[in-house]
Amino acid sequence: MRNTAISRRNAQAPKTFDYRNIDFDVFGELLSFFVRSVNLLVSQDLDDTMTPHGLAGGTGKISTMLLVAANPGLRPSVLAHFIRKDRSAMGKLIERMERAGLVEQKISKSERRARELTLTPSGRRMVPKVRAAILRQDARFFGMLSKEERKQLLGLLRKVYKHYVDMVPTRE
Repeated sequence: MRNTAISRRNAQAPKTFDYRNIDFDVFGELLSFFVRSVNLLVSQDLDDTMTPHGLAGGTGKISTMLLVAANPGLRPSVLAHFIRKDRSAMGKLIERMERAGLVEQKISKSERRARELTLTPSGRRMVPKVRAAILRQDARFFGMLSKEERKQLLGLLRKVYKHYVDMVPTRE
């Protein structure tokens, strides 16, 4: 399978200027620059991978589907906490997924003001395909890393995530 992020990178490369010696100034040493840049690349590649499943464009649909599948009855506020969405964005995301027939909201039986999310039968049928597609995409996109480098990078990113996101489950 071709790497679409690399194809995009080559398609976007300037053709009228030799850019190989561009000085990155402080960006060459900033983790935030590389995290943002890699995030854009991996998001573009993931969108290309998820287009056949109707889950491309924007962020949160894959996370919502898999976290709700693993945690039926998950409250939107808890989901929003872990996928870093504000209340408004989470509401719009859930509405889009409801219209697509993937997720449904129900009033909690234990707390009438709370809503709980579950997958529809269509959403549940889609989960194995989505999980397999993102595992393949992740392995392909980060394929230049050795098993040890991948483990190290994942550990470092988890550490940063846990520092800024409270109540992260300990199971990894």
